[in-house]
Amino acid sequence: MIGEFYDMIDSLKDRNEVRLFIKSLLTADEIASLMRRIEIAVLLSGDFKYDQIIKSLKVGRDKISTVQKNLLQDDSGYKIIVKRLIENRKKRLKRIKNEEKSDRESFNTFRGFKKI
Repeated sequence: MIGEFYDMIDSLKDRNEVRLFIKSLLTADEIASLMRRIEIAVLLSGDFKYDQIIKSLKVGRDKISTVQKNLLQDDSGYKIIVKRLIENRKKRLKRIKNEEKSDRESFNTFRGFKKI
């Protein structure tokens, strides 16, 4: 049965199908809880201290400890998702910076035109 569950997730074709599936399967609170655990993993991977994570995410030490134990396992799914999440965040930041640069250049070009 668990194999079928994995196959079912693997069969989802795009982000929208994943979103619809997750929304149907989990409550908003459950999704938020999953995302907090993933963010804990990201912060732990970035060498954040427990106290910093507690203050930032408003989570308990037990939850951080559980995520930390999972991160230390060789087959941790957290490692896969953390790596991809960080890569995606870097790409998004780069895209935003490029868009801002392009906007500034367009504005400066526009300012260069003289009124007739």
